Amino acid sequence: MDTINEKSIERLCIYRRLLRKLIKEKVESFYSHELSKLAHISSVQIRRDLMHIGYSGSNRKGYETKKIYKNICSIIDSKKGMNVCIVGIGNLGKALVNFFVGTNDKLNITALFDVEKNIVDNKYNAIHCFHVDRLAEIIEEQNIKIGIISSSNESAIATAEIMKRGGVRSIINFTTTPLNLPDNVFLEEVDITTSIEKSAYFAKNMIEMEEKSGQEKRILVVDDDIDIVSIYKILLEKEGYKVFTASSSAEGLEKVKKDRPDLVILDIMMENSDSGFIFLNEMKEQNISVPVILSSSIAKATGNLLDVSQLNIKMIMQKPVDLDELLKFVKKYS
Repeated sequence: MDTINEKSIERLCIYRRLLRKLIKEKVESFYSHELSKLAHISSVQIRRDLMHIGYSGSNRKGYETKKIYKNICSIIDSKKGMNVCIVGIGNLGKALVNFFVGTNDKLNITALFDVEKNIVDNKYNAIHCFHVDRLAEIIEEQNIKIGIISSSNESAIATAEIMKRGGVRSIINFTTTPLNLPDNVFLEEVDITTSIEKSAYFAKNMIEMEEKSGQEKRILVVDDDIDIVSIYKILLEKEGYKVFTASSSAEGLEKVKKDRPDLVILDIMMENSDSGFIFLNEMKEQNISVPVILSSSIAKATGNLLDVSQLNIKMIMQKPVDLDELLKFVKKYS
């Protein structure tokens, strides 16, 4: 199998963790929408990921839990396992040791490193802590391929250089010092400070959105026709609505979850001829209850095919839409 991109591997790791839990609960099979609720990843994306690794679910039985789990393990894990070291055994380093030991039998933390006298030559979770001066020696001696840096910002670059020269092929950097590494060394930057600040920003936005929610209605327009989106946006904003837009079903689903609209105006034929149907089914599977107005050139034909009550569709309007009518229904259902 060709190299899988970073985002896909992240999702496979999430699936594996959840499938391990399902196996413990003796769940023999699952459907993509069930895993979607646990992983907070769309069922469409889950089906694509599993298809990419060679699996198609059955409408009758879904996916075999153990089979998928074992295959994901074979993709992610090295057959022989890999040795890991941690440089910097302060509070964060000790927390990492306590967290990782015993969680994965293919990843073994075999060495710790620090410069403090009261830390060096002690054992933490039965793992010996060496002086950082012996980093190159121990990396070679123990064939360490993954290095974790949780030391001071000032020493991060020098530590990464020693790891790289010693044959380490993946480095996880918990410091705020950016590292520049060659293509043959994978780098994962984990900036905790930035993560907290980012979280604070979005928390602030959520609070502000909640405060405004009682004052203005929020409308999401999902349509790939730029001109129509522009017309709807001008019309609705003039009436005091907060308008968000998306040009595909996938983007629309993200906006629904992020912006929490009071109403969705949805086209059917976008990136694919059935994009609107995919959007509606995903909303149903994820228990997202937002009223929908369908605005489509195939609205008349569609009206005979859909169970509008099950999909929370309030109105089906044929394009070109009468704007006065649209505004009347937006006011009614939002």
